[in-house]
Amino acid sequence: MNIEKALPGPIESVIDETALENRNAAMEVIHRQASGFNEMPLARTFLNATQNALLVLNAQRQIVMASENALELAPGKTMDEIIGLRPGEALGCVHAQDCASGCGTSEFCRQCSTVRVILAGLAGCRQMQECRLTRLNGGREETLRLRVLGTPLVHNGERFTLLAISDITHEKQ
Repeated sequence: MNIEKALPGPIESVIDETALENRNAAMEVIHRQASGFNEMPLARTFLNATQNALLVLNAQRQIVMASENALELAPGKTMDEIIGLRPGEALGCVHAQDCASGCGTSEFCRQCSTVRVILAGLAGCRQMQECRLTRLNGGREETLRLRVLGTPLVHNGERFTLLAISDITHEKQ
């Protein structure tokens, strides 16, 4: 399925509209959402039982919950530090701070496969794409090749995307 068809409008308008929405959902909302997942006995076990890094993203595309191995893709950050961030902010994408609205809102983000997969998941469609993410790591620029899979998830009446991230950089070299 074409990701564009899964979105409620052109990618540009979806990005712009979501940027205008509450960019920084109050941390108490994020903690409430996280608590809802933590109350599920197997949620943390399932998140940590896969080789992929897993992120649970809310409607504002902010991380509500993550697998422990997600920190391997977020150098120098702790679990507490990535909660509330968007994926590009957590992973150190060089474009995440191009706009005041953060990850997913710059001109470069309009072509970002990860943004498209996340938005498709929030629109109720499961999608997978490859993405190239350029980031600063230890003061050096590096490019990661990622395979991202977004799966729609509704929990406690709210929409989320479960984002599975595989680092396939070694496969593409």
